[in-house]
Amino acid sequence: MTALIATIKKELLLLLRDIHGLLLLFVMPVAFILIMSLALQSQFAQNAGGQKIAVLVDDQARSDSAASVIKLLEQRDVFSWHVTDTLSAPEKIRHDEAAFLLTLQQNNNDLHAEILVAPATNPQIEAIFTAVVGEAMSKQRIEALLRNIKMKRALDSDFSLDDGIDEDALNSNPVTIQYSYQKNQTTSVQPASAQPTSVQQSVPAWLVFAMFFSVVPLANTLISERQQGTLRRLRTLPVPLALPVIGKLVPYFVINQIQVLLMLTVGVYLMPLFGADSLTLGHSLAGLLLMSVCLSIAALGYGILIAVVARTTDQATTLGGVGNILLAALGGIMVPRFVMPDSMQQIAGFSPMAWGLEGFLDIFLRSGGVKDVLPEAGSLFLFGAVTIALALVLFRRNT
Repeated sequence: MTALIATIKKELLLLLRDIHGLLLLFVMPVAFILIMSLALQSQFAQNAGGQKIAVLVDDQARSDSAASVIKLLEQRDVFSWHVTDTLSAPEKIRHDEAAFLLTLQQNNNDLHAEILVAPATNPQIEAIFTAVVGEAMSKQRIEALLRNIKMKRALDSDFSLDDGIDEDALNSNPVTIQYSYQKNQTTSVQPASAQPTSVQQSVPAWLVFAMFFSVVPLANTLISERQQGTLRRLRTLPVPLALPVIGKLVPYFVINQIQVLLMLTVGVYLMPLFGADSLTLGHSLAGLLLMSVCLSIAALGYGILIAVVARTTDQATTLGGVGNILLAALGGIMVPRFVMPDSMQQIAGFSPMAWGLEGFLDIFLRSGGVKDVLPEAGSLFLFGAVTIALALVLFRRNT
């Protein structure tokens, strides 16, 4: 019994000495619950007046039929309808500022609807929206047909019902779907046969997460060298003080690039073997290289800063692991940003993982090039440079 009490006392003392790790055991689950709950609240509140799905409506028909369809659609409270006639509407869809662009066009007496789907739109939401538009178009057609029959009957007493129905027009599909992303093609708007896949969403997301997770081994090795006196012995040599830090970043940078090659290879060649679609890499190798390099710099800057701040390997593992999970939850890795309310999407924009994910999606889904990913790549590079510089300052002060 004495030995048991002494063991318990020893463990309590160790916990109390590592106050940062102890606090994170309580702070982490609270923060995680808050983030996940806020991020997903719109999905559960849609039927109760919560976050609505944004839809842009371009009424090019300017007819009574189009007005009737819009009136029917506006009765669907799940969607937020925004009438627009600007040329920038397709670009807004391309950047996921709205889930759909609905264009109404008049061809002779027939009204036609064209749906442009944003890259990050959920397939289930797409199916619901397509059904809603199809229902409204069908109602409008039936109402127009009935009005036409009544008018012909009023003018012609010998009018036959068979003479007033155009079966081909009635049975034709008044709705077509296009997608604002690329799939092994050069155009940004694709036919209905090309649909976004889970592979195109998952591979870049978990690639970003994997690169940031290098924080754990990077931090543990630096802390072990500090505890074993290796860094103290290095200071006796005529070498720059920053050399141990920089020397660690180079091999991990190479590891990050291997991670990129491995994950992309899995997406392109391995996933089809399991019945999934192949990953589309886009058409900009330079943009892909730029994102890979800048993302690695950001991940290593975050990792080396954690390594310098943490005093024990337990602290490094907790700070690095929990920090990665929180950044992933905020950055759209675990919870897609398109399901978050506007306030959470704005907060998500501060996560470096969100910058990395959006940059890769610009290339994989949106036919982006170097110019398109410059904002994300620049933010990642700046984040990495600042964190590495801060880590060097703290490293000099601590050693």
